[in-house]
Amino acid sequence: MMTLDPHCPTRTRVLRALATGLCLTSCLTGLAACSSGGDDSGTEVGTAPSADGGVLSAATARPSIEQTRLPSPTATASTASGGLGTRPTDAPKVQPTASWTPPEVHFYNENWSYWYQDDSVTNQNSITSQGNFEGYRTHVGTCIGFATRDIDEATHLSGLSDEVLSASLLDGSTNMDIFTETSRERISVVRDDGGTVEGYNVTYTGTYTWADGPGEIHGYRFARTVSNAGLNFVVMLICRAGDEMTLEQWHEVLAGMRLTGVSGGPMGE
Repeated sequence: MMTLDPHCPTRTRVLRALATGLCLTSCLTGLAACSSGGDDSGTEVGTAPSADGGVLSAATARPSIEQTRLPSPTATASTASGGLGTRPTDAPKVQPTASWTPPEVHFYNENWSYWYQDDSVTNQNSITSQGNFEGYRTHVGTCIGFATRDIDEATHLSGLSDEVLSASLLDGSTNMDIFTETSRERISVVRDDGGTVEGYNVTYTGTYTWADGPGEIHGYRFARTVSNAGLNFVVMLICRAGDEMTLEQWHEVLAGMRLTGVSGGPMGE
């Protein structure tokens, strides 16, 4: 059971504060759209939710199947070398405060068997200086997805358990017209410095408007918060119904994800 410090806000107040203050997490996980923060250009990113909830690119995130049949040259090179990519994801440094020194956390996708990187499916303007974000397409062209990593002091100081904070990242409704969670599991397949990191994985159905019109979808969403590191990590997949990955295949994709600079272990510990 979660124990709150008597000087900490209640769970509801803390979650509300995180939803408001963690701009990157909100923009990237479909909880809300928000300003990018720290941008001197004066341009706001999603004062109201876009069609893709501030996460997916309106211009390219809803391709027809024909538009996405062929993998990119980068993906071809990665799969040709045994299906493992070693491309690191840049992780901008977070400035430490007097009370907390944030870790340098990176994530790597090392299994290119099912998808390849294509950041055009994402809204890169939703990234703040404290996070990074990658978009993906499956080789058969029927799914798109993304992975996002954010380091935030508000998460570190929230006073909530990793279990509660991880569950708060599971809602993907803003990314689509209808989002219905059909099952939830706790899995430990994403790798970290300590072995594997446990997180929540949900299976969902819904509707999404692709370039050729709305259609039923099926997908998965994995989320884990490691509060002592201030880390929020989410991986999501959106597929055309009938052409989706199996749950076992999705587990393989997640097992190809590796976090460095953190050892999350089980939720709640």
